[in-house]
Amino acid sequence: MTKAEDRQPSERRRWLAVLLGTVMLLASYLMFIWSFVAASGNETTFAGGLFGIALGLVPAVFAVAAFVSMHPRTLAATLGATVIWLVITVPIAIGNIPTGLVAGYGAGGVIAFRLGEQHSRGSRVVAVLITVFYTMLLQRYLPTVGIFAAAPLPFLAVALADIYKERFGEPESP
Repeated sequence: MTKAEDRQPSERRRWLAVLLGTVMLLASYLMFIWSFVAASGNETTFAGGLFGIALGLVPAVFAVAAFVSMHPRTLAATLGATVIWLVITVPIAIGNIPTGLVAGYGAGGVIAFRLGEQHSRGSRVVAVLITVFYTMLLQRYLPTVGIFAAAPLPFLAVALADIYKERFGEPESP
């Protein structure tokens, strides 16, 4: 018999985790953007409430990602991802809100999603950095597209890094 911690999620389950996490991420991301747009239009009460809801969704985003991906320590992964989200998002978002959100969600996703046997956090971090750079380029040259196209990318980057590592990673030695 194997412990629940030893079972690896199926491919379908991993993609379900990415999909559900991304849907929740989109909701939170768009509420953050909308709250800043509303605040710039002097609708501060509405913006503050919307910002609070978006901020409250952040741990839920990571909890769904960790739970559905069968992370062995779901609560610790959720807490760690939320803390790293705060540490990364706040300083970057002071200069550029969408880039800060993408960087924060990507960094949190690195922690929240279960690491498989062949996966590495290093490849996930590189994928998130590429995503952040891509987001910055999009916002520079196509601002409106950059704001909305960046939202679904963080968790997708983590999943693609895992796939890359599975297909092209170093084979295990006997």
